[in-house]
Amino acid sequence: MVVEEKPGFDGFLTVRLRRYRLPDGREVDWDVFSPALNAGVRAGVTVLPLTPEGTIVTVRMFRAGPDVVVTNLPGGLIDPGEEPAAAGRRELEEETGYTCESIEVVGWQWEGASSVYRKYLAIARGCRPDGQQSLDEYEDCVPVELTVDQFRAELRTPGAMTGIDSAYATLDHAGLL
Repeated sequence: MVVEEKPGFDGFLTVRLRRYRLPDGREVDWDVFSPALNAGVRAGVTVLPLTPEGTIVTVRMFRAGPDVVVTNLPGGLIDPGEEPAAAGRRELEEETGYTCESIEVVGWQWEGASSVYRKYLAIARGCRPDGQQSLDEYEDCVPVELTVDQFRAELRTPGAMTGIDSAYATLDHAGLL
C-alpha cells in the first residue's frame, strides 16, 4: 500500500519517490518511473507492423540507455485523450512512413517492475510505405523491413533490440512464434 508519494525528477522520464507499507508492516522507499506525467501522459503503445508480404517493419535508432543504435518496433507515447489504436497508427506513420489497413490492440503490460507506465501492444496489418515519416526533433528512425526469421534473430542477439518483451508478446498474438 502506498503511504506517501513525492516528486523526484521530472524530465522526459518522471521519477516519483514512493513509500510503501508492506504486508508485514515494514515501510520501504522505492523510485517509480513513467513518461512525462506533467504533460498528462500515462501510457504508450508498441506496434508490430506486418506488410502484405509478411515482413515486419522495424526502426533502427539510437537509444541513450544502451548508447548504441538498436532495432525497435515502432511506438511511442499516447497523447492525453487519444485511443491506443489511434496512437499506434500515428506512431507507425511518424516513425516509419508506413500506413496500415488495420490495427488491433491485443493487450498491455507494465513498462517495468518499477514503473507506473502502461504500454499497449498492437498488431498493424497491411502496412505499406505510402505515408509520411515525421520525426520528433531528437528521433533518428530508419525503417527496415525484416523477415520473421531475421526479426527472431535480432531478438536472440544480445544488445541488438530494446522492448524484447513487447516484441515476443506481439509475435505470439500474431501467431508468429
